[in-house]
Amino acid sequence: MNPKEQRKHFIESLYETLDTVVSPTPYMEIVRGDKVDVTFLDGKGRLPKPNSTEITSLDVDIASLFFDDFNILREGVTGIGKTYTTNALFHAVFGSDGHYTIRLGGGLLGASALEPFIVTKLENGVPKTHIDQDKCIKYGALFIDEINRGDTQEVFQVVDGEIHVNGDTGYLRLPIPNTGRYKKLAIIAAMNPADAQHSSALELDLAGENRFLKFSFPNGVEEAGSSQLDKRAYQNLHGQFWDSFRKRTGQKGTWRELYPVVTDPETVKAELQHDAREFIDIALGYVGKDPVDIMKRNSELMDSAGYKARCTVKDGNDVQRVRDAQKNLKHGFVRRDLKKIHNLASMLGFIQGVKAGTYDTSVSLHDIAASTGVVLESKKITGAGNGPALALVNDALHAYKQIRAEMNIPADIGLRELVWQAAMHAGKEEGFDGYSNTLAKGIDALNTQAKGVAQGVLRSRLAADLAILVHFSNSYKGVVESMLKKGQNTEVSLESFRMLYEKMKSQASVYTHRLSFVRG
Repeated sequence: MNPKEQRKHFIESLYETLDTVVSPTPYMEIVRGDKVDVTFLDGKGRLPKPNSTEITSLDVDIASLFFDDFNILREGVTGIGKTYTTNALFHAVFGSDGHYTIRLGGGLLGASALEPFIVTKLENGVPKTHIDQDKCIKYGALFIDEINRGDTQEVFQVVDGEIHVNGDTGYLRLPIPNTGRYKKLAIIAAMNPADAQHSSALELDLAGENRFLKFSFPNGVEEAGSSQLDKRAYQNLHGQFWDSFRKRTGQKGTWRELYPVVTDPETVKAELQHDAREFIDIALGYVGKDPVDIMKRNSELMDSAGYKARCTVKDGNDVQRVRDAQKNLKHGFVRRDLKKIHNLASMLGFIQGVKAGTYDTSVSLHDIAASTGVVLESKKITGAGNGPALALVNDALHAYKQIRAEMNIPADIGLRELVWQAAMHAGKEEGFDGYSNTLAKGIDALNTQAKGVAQGVLRSRLAADLAILVHFSNSYKGVVESMLKKGQNTEVSLESFRMLYEKMKSQASVYTHRLSFVRG
């Protein structure tokens, strides 16, 4: 059975099994149109709109099983179902012995995040702790409650899937049969918010939060009302789920044999379209940094490449609005966030495929924009309202679409990529001068006074990247000229240029960071 069919039967069986015990808790709604409309539902469902997808907390949990390195952190008040929902899911998939729930706590007698994977023995009358290697591969999932009250370094080790105790190393993973690869431990964590109501709760430090995607778990009890009474305490969910899966597929085996294969992350990988990758490159500077500083940086690069930056942004109310939105963030983007954005976008595409019944995973520009907004919102200071950070992302998306429309860029193709390919094509007819002139026209089209702050930042980044491409091409003019011979296939020329880039990009980090679009 192909991976998509297995995935379909696994997910259908899981929703069917959990329907009797878990009440859906609406988390957010995504509407795809001219802009990305992400509404955090706070447990309150809405009537469906065209092009809308409602995502529940359970949807997120199930989808996360298919993506390694996608760890969920739930923040919410006591008693709203954070633990119940997760335990029901984990019990269904892994059984009572295949997952572990640990409640961390501060103080001398607080539990350890390493507890499920260690053993303490008396050696010469002295207790000594060792890693239990069998337990490192025993569990498929771990739920960590009150994660903000545990030892930070221990938590990091568990989340990263590699623990160290007294000189021993243990790897928390499951083998994927017949592949030589491993499936990482599925981890969901929870904590109470550090607010007045939970005055004893602690903020998770930034290094901890960066390892998770934090969701505010909504209280949907008043909305669900008496429908909650129809849900019953879970019993033998594990048997029900796997019996259903085996009946649908005809496959045999234990969860340890079937689960890693069905949820193999390699089977749901989705490559980003060029416009989606480009949006990440150009939008992060606008939503996560001071726009004036970003403009100065791009102007410096333009100047050093021999171009006068004509796209400017002045301090004023529009810039201040961006700064005010950014003040609600604990910090800007870090390296781990890029993986989060990609993983979350893949997960959104995955959930959309499940809801549509295709069970495909595809990642669009809108998915990247939505995930950028959600990741940004997860960074806000506790108590800050939803919306301002997401508004920045929509500003960037709107500006990017406007620029693409002005330059008549087809869907899915990156703007920089298309300008470069057009230059290579012109160079086939007119030599290096034709190549250079086409790049210069692309830069000139971008290097104009902008309509608003977002457009200014995006235009300056795109123009600066193309100016760097000009500098790179001039530095290796002789080699590029040889690629532009008449009669030579354009695809061959493009590939030759890519090989040149791979060989020479290490000459300057700015080439690596700003010219990756030529890699295709």
